[in-house]
Amino acid sequence: MNDLDRAYRSRLVTHEELVGRMRPGDALSFGTWMGQPHGVMRALVRHSRHLDPLYVFCSPASDVGELLALPNVQCVSSFLGPAERTAQRDRGNVAYIPTQYTDYHKFVRTNHPADFYLVRAAPMDGRGFFNLSLSASWQFGALRWLPGNAPDARIVVEVNRHLPRVRGLPQFGGHEIPVEDVHFIVEDHTPLKEYGTPEASATDRAIAANVAALVEDRATVQFGIGSIPMTIGKLLAGRKDLGIHSEMFCRSHLDLIEAGSVSNAHKGLHDDVSVATFALGDDRLYRWLDDNPAFAMLPVEQVNAVPVLAQIQRMTSINSVLTMDLSGQACAHCLESRTYSGVGGAFEFAYGAQQSPGGKSIHCLPSRTTLRDGRVVSNIVARHPEGTRITIPEHSVDWVVTEYGAARLKFLSLEWRAAALIDLAHPDDREELTTAAAADGLNLARLANQRRPPDHFFSRAV
Repeated sequence: MNDLDRAYRSRLVTHEELVGRMRPGDALSFGTWMGQPHGVMRALVRHSRHLDPLYVFCSPASDVGELLALPNVQCVSSFLGPAERTAQRDRGNVAYIPTQYTDYHKFVRTNHPADFYLVRAAPMDGRGFFNLSLSASWQFGALRWLPGNAPDARIVVEVNRHLPRVRGLPQFGGHEIPVEDVHFIVEDHTPLKEYGTPEASATDRAIAANVAALVEDRATVQFGIGSIPMTIGKLLAGRKDLGIHSEMFCRSHLDLIEAGSVSNAHKGLHDDVSVATFALGDDRLYRWLDDNPAFAMLPVEQVNAVPVLAQIQRMTSINSVLTMDLSGQACAHCLESRTYSGVGGAFEFAYGAQQSPGGKSIHCLPSRTTLRDGRVVSNIVARHPEGTRITIPEHSVDWVVTEYGAARLKFLSLEWRAAALIDLAHPDDREELTTAAAADGLNLARLANQRRPPDHFFSRAV
């Protein structure tokens, strides 16, 4: 047995032993998405009743949502998933912190350190390093900062042999941490959860086609979460020399790569590799990422930050929003006053893409939604209900796309914005929106006497 093996074995504990080292009032900080230690989370469900209270930070809980149902658990989250929403509704034990994704590393440095930082990693290699695999996110920077700055914090690595070894870049730490920085190691070799591509509706496909018409050859693309962005990858297969620089790497990106549409040759930053800060997908995606020199997983502050995005050529961000009012204010993370998800990187990519040479940001939404009670409502509204929190302010919205076409709101007056958005609304809602716009003091009739914006600010439905 060599020194690295001895170092590994001296830190190796069972999940139950790890939970036994925790104390009431401890705070646990879990990695993001596929970086969450699901074995530890399941062990906490079984063995943590004596830890009262137990504070956890997760955003979101990607597999073991039942942890948040425990009576002793108090959760803090900056991005709510189904488990957080359920716990918040049923138990009121989830507190939401509005946080931009790149500010997470400041969150770690500004607040009291957690007692345990827990991440999932691929097995240790012959050099004594763990690879953080499918998620760099905020936790990679935290794990490098903690040993020298928060010596009482305990770093826990859960090893899973199914995780691919995903490459990073040397100048940003190579996406790996040494065994000497780790306090405890646990092992859980449960097969990885797969995230399939949602089935696209006819409306989704129509929106995706309108978005694809706005994406040029040599653009660098980012796709957000949702069925619409996930559909766009297949429709961009005819583009040439695309680049990928995205918060999330998903099947739509892989579809483009396998179609031969991606060269990463003209990005201007991190040329020749696709870049993301976490990955979600299926086994085919995970296997493609394994030790692939064509991809680099980077810390979120090296992916989402506006100064970084401003260096990329033709950065084109594509994200979904829930609702938009006639001024262009977009809501992507709230349903009226209730938090639905989180700010994440939505604003960063929307604004950062517009700072890119030749870049643009695109926000897409279906014109209508059918609610659970059967009511059909317009997603383009005259004004948001009182208490609605805005994700993208009016001055930071660029292109807007529905199934009826696209319009560039940037640099349009409030009247022209309202008129453009009414044209993108469902035909049955346009008269009501026009009446509401007039009631709010927008004189759309006088647009007939004003100089029309350039034709390239508008794109008809494909």
